[in-house]
Amino acid sequence: MTVRNTGKKIALGFAVACLPLVAASFAAFVYLVIEKGMQHVLTGSALATTLFFVSCAIVLFFMSKPPRYALRPWHEKEDADVGPT
Repeated sequence: MTVRNTGKKIALGFAVACLPLVAASFAAFVYLVIEKGMQHVLTGSALATTLFFVSCAIVLFFMSKPPRYALRPWHEKEDADVGPT
């Protein structure tokens, strides 16, 4: 089983940090739809901000996933696991 390195842990932290921002911008979007309607400039901006934070959270989450198998150097030969005989 492989584990996350430091960079992937940082990406996961930022993905989790995006979730409250998604909630806040979505709440602002709902408020603006109710108060000003869908045709107002601020409503469209709030929707764009919400979609931006959602896409950032998704991309950062997939970037933070650990590799499925251990990566070997590109110049290592296929039968390098076999010891000298």
